[in-house]
Amino acid sequence: MGRTPATGGTAFRFTQAEAAEMEALLQQLNNAIPHRAAIQDLADKFTASAERAGKVAVQPKQVWSWFQNRRYSHRTRNTRGPLVPQGKILPMRSDGQNSASFRAMPSSSAHPSSSSGNNSFEGGQLEFEAKSAIDGAWYDVALFLSHRLFESGDPEVRVRFSGFGIEEDEWINVRKCVRQRSLPCESTECAAVLPGDLILCFQEGKEQALYFDARVHDTQRRHHDVRGCRCRFLVRYVHDGSEEIVPLRKVRA
Repeated sequence: MGRTPATGGTAFRFTQAEAAEMEALLQQLNNAIPHRAAIQDLADKFTASAERAGKVAVQPKQVWSWFQNRRYSHRTRNTRGPLVPQGKILPMRSDGQNSASFRAMPSSSAHPSSSSGNNSFEGGQLEFEAKSAIDGAWYDVALFLSHRLFESGDPEVRVRFSGFGIEEDEWINVRKCVRQRSLPCESTECAAVLPGDLILCFQEGKEQALYFDARVHDTQRRHHDVRGCRCRFLVRYVHDGSEEIVPLRKVRA
């Protein structure tokens, strides 16, 4: 255990000063993700810093992913139930159909009644995440804007990703790339992460730091201390086959 990621080169990391600045902003916003303009400003500021001279530019998606990761780490989930296995694509009705059925509905646009946004289907309370076709990473869904049904029978939705603008909207296959939002694991839930499990994992690569699907291949159980879970997990990312050893804080399920 302890080897570096198999992606080649040095993994992307925010500097201590950058992390401290983002942490202070997160606290200032009461654990809310900053607006898109603020995220862009941070990415531009970090890229222009002397410490990053000659290095790859910091992308807004990386800044947003950091805030998302920290935000969920800070969030208290006293009402959370047992760990839900990955593969929770969409809730199903008793007749076996997706509860968010598109078969009887023509392609149309949603008109939210408020600017706060709602990523729940048909007034439900579930929150969702979607897989981007651009980079293969998973992002929280802020809004479902439109829907359509192809002749193949596969429904698609046009989504607005949380923290991003209209230019980042995408048409997403509902059956394959939309599912109930994953949540970080509590320290007491590490025992539920087992070899063979499909998880969502925060991958810090050479030029990106995003959430991707990964398969757990091995676990190293350690005694917990005041900092929480100290276990480590060997994972293999589905999108590129690379392997990495990660702590529980990078795991969502």
